[in-house]
Parts: sequence; C-alpha cells; structure tokens
Amino acid sequence: MKKKKFFFILSIFIVLIAFTIIALLLNRLDIIDLGTTRILLIWHYITIFLTILMWIVLLLNHNYSYSKTLWLFITFLLPGWGIILYFFFARDFKTKILDEKRPMLASKEYLKYEPNLPFTLDDNYLNDIFRFSLNVSGRSLYQNNTKTQVLTNGDQMFPALKEALRQAKKYIYMTFYIIKTDQMGREVLDILKEKALEGLDVRLMYDSFGSNNFRLSRKYMKSLKAAGVKVIEFDCIQGIRVINILNRLNFRNHRKVTVIDGKYGFIGGMNLANEYNHLSNRFGFWRDTHLLVEGKGVIGLKNIFLKDWYYATGTWPETEEEVQEDIYHPGEFMVVESGPDYENMIIKDIYFKMINSAKRSIKIQTPYLILEPEMLQALKNAAKSGVIVEIIVPGKPDKVFMNLATKSYYDVLLETGVRIYEYKNVFIHSKVMIIDDYLASVGTVNFDPRSFNLNFEATAIIRDSSVDQLVYDFYEDRNRSNEILLNEWRKRPIFVKILQGFINLFSPIL
Repeated sequence: MKKKKFFFILSIFIVLIAFTIIALLLNRLDIIDLGTTRILLIWHYITIFLTILMWIVLLLNHNYSYSKTLWLFITFLLPGWGIILYFFFARDFKTKILDEKRPMLASKEYLKYEPNLPFTLDDNYLNDIFRFSLNVSGRSLYQNNTKTQVLTNGDQMFPALKEALRQAKKYIYMTFYIIKTDQMGREVLDILKEKALEGLDVRLMYDSFGSNNFRLSRKYMKSLKAAGVKVIEFDCIQGIRVINILNRLNFRNHRKVTVIDGKYGFIGGMNLANEYNHLSNRFGFWRDTHLLVEGKGVIGLKNIFLKDWYYATGTWPETEEEVQEDIYHPGEFMVVESGPDYENMIIKDIYFKMINSAKRSIKIQTPYLILEPEMLQALKNAAKSGVIVEIIVPGKPDKVFMNLATKSYYDVLLETGVRIYEYKNVFIHSKVMIIDDYLASVGTVNFDPRSFNLNFEATAIIRDSSVDQLVYDFYEDRNRSNEILLNEWRKRPIFVKILQGFINLFSPIL
C-alpha cells in the first residue's frame, strides 16, 4: 500500500512538472501565449496543490509528531522546495518490501539462531532492564559465560583487533560504517587478504554512504576481492534504483562489528580509518571506546552480522554450529540491534528504560546530543529526582551543525541540574551510557534522532567488571573536560543564541 501511495504521489508530481515544461515550451515557440505572469500563477497553484497533498500524506503517516510538525512547517514555508527536501531527508522505510525480498527478516525467523537460554535473574530494577531488553529484542541474555574487555581508544583497539585477526583459523566476519584504504585501513585489510588466501571464509561489509568511493581505492578493493575476500557494500533494499541515493542518505548501517571464529568479537564506536588511531592532522587525539568480547556472547554478535549479510545479499551464510569455549566470567551480557527495518525503535526504548530505572547516577558519553522530547524529559525527570546526570560531549566538533544543535540543549538541561562537560579541544566519539555505575551500554549509538530512528545500530548491554573500567574512563575524561556552568553559558552572544535556536528547529533531520 505504501509503495502504491508513493508511486501515486510521484506520478502526480512528474505529470505536473511535465505539464509546466510543455506549457513553457509552447509559450516560447509562440504556439500559445500564456505570458510570464500566467505561467508563474499556474506554477503557484501547482505548488499549493502539491503542498496540500504532502500535508495529507504527513498527517496520515504514523510517524512520531516531533518529526511531522517539522515537515509541516518546512513545506508551509517552502512550498515546492519543501516537498523536494522531504523526499531527500524523510522518506519512510518501506518495511512491506521485506515481506517479499527478505522473508526471514519480516518473520523474524533469524531469531532461531539465538541460543535458548534461561533467564535466572532475581527481580530488581537493574535485572528488569535485561528482562525488558530480552522481551523487546528477542536476543539472548548471556549469564556468567561471557568476558568483556574495554578497549580505550585506537591504540588499544587496533592492536587487539589485528592480533585476533592473525589468530583466525576458520572465518572472519567484519562490518564497519566507514572503511578507508589509508594506512590504518590497509594494516587491517591486508590481514584479511592473507587469511582469505589461506582459505578462510572472510567477509567484509561496509556502508555505501559512510564508505563512499572518495574514501576507497578501487584498485585496492579489487585486490581484496581477487584474494578471496567476500566484499559487500551495504545498501537499503527499497527496490527503486532511481532514488537509491535517498536511501543511502537516510538509512545507514552504522554498526561496527567483527567476529573471528566465534571466539573473539568486537563492537563499539571505532571505524577503520586513520583518525580512529590518532593519525589525523585535523583531529589529532581521538577519544573512543570499543569492546572486546570472548565466550558465548560472541554468538550474539555473529548473528547480527549474519542478519546484515542476509539483508544485503538475500542469502544467509551457511556456517558450522559453534563449539564455544567454556568461559566462566561473572556478569551479564547481551547485544541488541535496532534499525528502520523494525516497527519499534528497540535501542531507543531500551535507553529510555535505562534512564527511567536509574536511582543514583547516569553517565553519558556521546559525540552528538540531539534530544527528542521524550528523551529530554526522561533526563530532566531523572535530574529532578536526585539522580546525578553527567554528560560528556566533544570540545572539538567534527560537524558544525551537529555541534550547534548539541549546544542548543544546554540551557534546558543545565536548568534542571544536569551536568555537562566538553572534552578540552578533543573530539570524543565514544557511545557509552552507564547506570548507577553498575550496568552499561557500549556500542554504535549516538544520542540523536538519526541513530535512534533511522540508522542500523547495535549496542552491548553489560554488567560485569568492564563497567568499573568504563566508570574509571569516564572520570578520567571528566577531569580533562571543561564543565559548562549555567551562569557563564547564558553570557554567550545573542547572535550565537539565535543561531543555536534556529539549528534546533531542524534537529529531527540532522
């Protein structure tokens, strides 16, 4: 139904444009005499008609009102152009297409690969977060059989990743939002080449928007494929190739997951490029967080990769049943994913649950802080309830508009007692949330509408000794940051306040 509705609107739009062009040509050739004023009047009525049609589509849409209100506002201010902007930045993901093209996703048949593990936790508020996450995602909770290790920054992550890759005996599954064929990228990708030549099953997946051709050497990528590496460019399945660029812009695979022999797994904020290992002239030191996973929990990471591979190719890779090494490590681990292929935004719901469950403290590290109304209210309510809410954001931005949007939320948060810190002259890319210094999320999710509603994301929810390391890192980062004080913040120039307020209007589409 959605597909037919889209084609109907697109057809009307094309017909009206064609009518206008023909009228202009006939007028130009003196076959008919419309006059410039009459032509402009005709186009004016056409744009009004299209705008009203778009309003009807928006009002019938089940999307959340925060976004709907913005697009009604934009199409009102910019009739005609607003419709074009809508098709570029707010196209709906056509989940119905999954029924035909990817039936395992539509039916959630992929969950059969999750081990059936009992939930044995007692009733308390933190255990309820795991219970909620299990119920909304269908993913398994791994108890006392998964070891995690925090990898702080690229100088810990990349050596650990390369060492694990060199130990591979059966397979390597790797997906990144961004890969570049620069120094750091080639150091890792060269190992994939070697392992593929040894006969291992090596699969590499990257996002078509994040890893565009400007970042990749075609010659090098051909050499990867020639060595036997199975390389896939992740792109959305919408079935309309003409406007595929719109899908790439909106629905990005932002996940960073690596699985090696079912023995080692990696998930976190770092991509495969120089800047993530402090080798960028622009950024210099790059603050980020990744997680090394060993034990049965690696199955969860593997299943997310296999699901993405099936999504991108239509084929579920045949793999041997894992014989997991028995590891006893006290604690809980689960990995959940979210994306536009889900009817509900699972990770956003889990984060909302985590924030509302906090009793003592909430610690957040994020490169972007763009809050939807319900998430903003949850943080305000927590602070008003006596929970210590602390947020660390970059002191050196990577995107000017995103940084202005982030700062536009400072006033309302500071007024309710939330404490905000900017890392001194450093871009912090970590995606971490810690509840009561006891339970944490580490993954690929930014605190913004794009991550929560549009991107394909994944995060690990953990309660083990790694949380202590995350808390330690948070305090170390806080000591290297400037706290934003409300009285000082209010003294910023009036034109800066106006600019931040204006950018805030467009927060839902950034």
